[in-house]
Amino acid sequence: MMERPDGTQAPLRLMVINPNTSEAITARIQALAEDEAGPDVAVTAVTARFGAPYISDRAGAAIAADAVLDVAKAASQESGEPDAIVIACFGDPGLEALQAAFACPVVGFAEAGLRAAAAEPGPFMVATNGEAWCDMLSELAGTIGLSDRISSFLSIGDAAARDAELCRAVITEEAERTGAARVVLGGAGLIPILADVATDLPLPLIDPHRAAIRKAIALARSDPSFTSP
Repeated sequence: MMERPDGTQAPLRLMVINPNTSEAITARIQALAEDEAGPDVAVTAVTARFGAPYISDRAGAAIAADAVLDVAKAASQESGEPDAIVIACFGDPGLEALQAAFACPVVGFAEAGLRAAAAEPGPFMVATNGEAWCDMLSELAGTIGLSDRISSFLSIGDAAARDAELCRAVITEEAERTGAARVVLGGAGLIPILADVATDLPLPLIDPHRAAIRKAIALARSDPSFTSP
């Protein structure tokens, strides 16, 4: 954080990058980030300048990794480097490249959510919409050493992605089948229904989007309860 001429601290600057090219998704993510971050954090949400409107496969994710680095550098040149960056995609495309390119903390939705769930005892499940994402998230879990903590990766399907009650039922059935103690439910397209899904869900729901915002802010403020990835 920068100090103003009068000695007071300027708000922490958080850049949130939407790797999709959809401005509607960016607006949704910015609203969530501002709500979670609070008034002492200046949130800037930026949209990938090329790639898929909504990433749904490996090809889209690979392009998004380049797009994330591109837009982060462009935004930093225009407005200055932020105090922290969040990659707002439940799959973290471009995470390692950004961590290498920027001195500030860089956090991704997926890793933050998985680590938050792993901090509690017992196995947990990971749910999103899309079999391709389940495969990629499984690989990410292996990379960060959490595969043995995860009971299953579940693609909830398009119908459940639009219906909180159906989504809740699908997750509950899978949790009972696998013995999951909690669920990480992620994906920008699912943000509008997360609160309703959590209502009456018989197991705790980890919101990876909010977990990532909290972690990025804590790292930028050097909170010792968080460790860099």
